[in-house]
Amino acid sequence: MTAGPVTSADADSGRSTPTGVATPTRHGGPPANGAPPAASGGPPANGAPPGRPGGHGGGPPGGQKPSFRRTFSAFKYPKYRLLWISMAVGMTGMQMQMIAQGLLAYELSGTFTAVGVLAMAWGVPQFFFALPGGAIADRMDKRTILLITQVGVAAQAIFIGLAITTGVISLPMLFIVGVFMGATFSFNMPARQAFIPEVVPREQMMNAIALNNTAMNSTRIFSPLAAGLFISLWGFDVTYYITGAMYGIGWLTVILLPRSTAHLNREKRGMFDDIAIGLRYVRDTRALRVLMFMAFVPILLGIPYVTILPAFARADLGQGEFGFSLLVGLSAVGALIGSLVIATLNPRSRLPLIQSLLGAGWGAGLVFLGLGSAMFGFPGALAAMFLLGVFQMGYMALNNSMLMLTAAPEYHGRVMSLYMLTFGIFPLMGGPLGVLGDAIGGFATFTALGVALVAFIALMAVVGGQRITMSPARRAKSSHEGIAEAEAEVEAAA
Repeated sequence: MTAGPVTSADADSGRSTPTGVATPTRHGGPPANGAPPAASGGPPANGAPPGRPGGHGGGPPGGQKPSFRRTFSAFKYPKYRLLWISMAVGMTGMQMQMIAQGLLAYELSGTFTAVGVLAMAWGVPQFFFALPGGAIADRMDKRTILLITQVGVAAQAIFIGLAITTGVISLPMLFIVGVFMGATFSFNMPARQAFIPEVVPREQMMNAIALNNTAMNSTRIFSPLAAGLFISLWGFDVTYYITGAMYGIGWLTVILLPRSTAHLNREKRGMFDDIAIGLRYVRDTRALRVLMFMAFVPILLGIPYVTILPAFARADLGQGEFGFSLLVGLSAVGALIGSLVIATLNPRSRLPLIQSLLGAGWGAGLVFLGLGSAMFGFPGALAAMFLLGVFQMGYMALNNSMLMLTAAPEYHGRVMSLYMLTFGIFPLMGGPLGVLGDAIGGFATFTALGVALVAFIALMAVVGGQRITMSPARRAKSSHEGIAEAEAEVEAAA
């Protein structure tokens, strides 16, 4: 969008204070980030090394350009390093398990249908558990949530490994475990994302979120190779044992984290009231409403292409499994680069403008996947997939960061759960997109999706920009009004 930035001061959802100054919670408790008040003269919060006056370790001044030196700056906070390691190791295990379960399902059934149904088993529980997962993340100690869910995912991996070793493994067993995994991650991911603001200062939040995305994208590159190697060397059962061990390592790093504190100063309500208030808070806070809409529509238009990519690679590009792997691998490399680029940004940069440019690039990448593949064949498709990875992940990482910067801390879990819910919707586009691909071909389908995405981004840059870019005073007023209106509606309905 072309208007002014979402800054670390005016994106604080009702806390229009200078960056790095601890702010009390709305119920009068201690500062939400656990830091002493700035006037107390105490050391920097979150275990950060000393920095510039008035900050949590010396965030860069406003107006600075992106700097490579900032790319890994969140790693100087020990608590964040632990959280990041648990994320990286756990995601490696999860990616390996997804590869192993797909191959195992095909070996047991000999059908692609079984593989697809098993993938759905992971996604469907998000519709039912994502919002409760976010509410619980705002109600409970996030460290406890992570410890419980890490034990659960480690136990299921060991269980499947034992079932394979003893010869009792079956498709229904894989399906049940898939549902369990989907439900577990619906609680794990909102808690993990909402934990980030408690272990890094506000000016490092964008960098920390981008580095989290870097961890996820790195696993997309290496985990399939590792899973294939382990399966070929030692079999499915040992591969599952290895993934269980990785989940266990993630648990060991989480146990070293301190308990979270953001939930201690909030009012106690029923869980369903918390969910309702969270939904109404997003609805009544204009910047959040626009940002969530700008997550939902691009995900609906810009991600479902992956569901028909295997058929496109074979039918239109004449490629087999290796060629398809190259397409996916280059996309992952591009996504890794996109995440690192976002990690260099200053939170005071013109984020809405950057988001619009990244969204337009995402749509242009889809157009190039259609037209470039038609003109240049497989090399054109490879170039398009790399560009898609860069712009798609850059856009999503930035949108995620802007949501966290804009939302009030007591709503981080619920906002992240609503954001995650959008990812459970895009698989529903797979069927209609397949029908469209059969009717007009893969080249035209990707081109149409890209044009639609670029048109949406252009429309939001014109219409939505005024709703995100407000003055600090108006942003504070908007967030306070959003909280007050959401709570008043629930109390009136009670």
